[in-house]
Amino acid sequence: MTDTPASPQDGPRELLSATRRLTREVRQAQRGTWFPLLLFAALTLISVPVTLNSRHVLDCRVNPPGKICVAYSLGAFVYWPLALVLAYAVIAAFYVHRARSRGVGTRVRPYVLTGVIIALVATAVSLWFVTHPGAVGFPSPPSPGTMVAYRLVSPAGAIGLALLVLARVERNRALLVFGLAYLVIVGFGWIFTPRSTWLLPATTAAVLLLGSVGFALAERRAARSAS
Repeated sequence: MTDTPASPQDGPRELLSATRRLTREVRQAQRGTWFPLLLFAALTLISVPVTLNSRHVLDCRVNPPGKICVAYSLGAFVYWPLALVLAYAVIAAFYVHRARSRGVGTRVRPYVLTGVIIALVATAVSLWFVTHPGAVGFPSPPSPGTMVAYRLVSPAGAIGLALLVLARVERNRALLVFGLAYLVIVGFGWIFTPRSTWLLPATTAAVLLLGSVGFALAERRAARSAS
């Protein structure tokens, strides 16, 4: 990041422009958006075999047209809270190291604390959903609104909601747009993969990975232009 001092002869417009440019360069130097996205992409991919190979609980009830069953993975409810809490600890360490090496840092604590809270609350709500199916109309098929709500309190939804907090912390409009688009995919992706237990997680992981690559390239480009 360059530091060009303002000349005493500079007018108010030049000083304001220099201040805005310096502020923009500091914000860009603070950002490390690619790392959380890459980490969450890896955790999402790992969750697929964990979910498929762990013990599943099956809750079946008789409905006049036939029998309807709800199945959920116990392994997923153990894996995701631990994985997300550890991930936020790693993210906090990454941003602290980055701040020490660059001399500027992001106030990452609000993001980390909010992310952990969202992860734990989302896990509790998801577990309540699957253990109290009658509250959402079971054994009748769930409504689209119920499915979207369930997806938004899933681990993938918790990641997306926390990304919106990171976008606010970093004042990153691109991340805000990415986070909203990601939440749309999470909330409505089940429409296109109604019977797949791995396609939607694989899709969200691919979206996170592509986002990580995109933000990493943008960060490198900004660093080159500032040097």
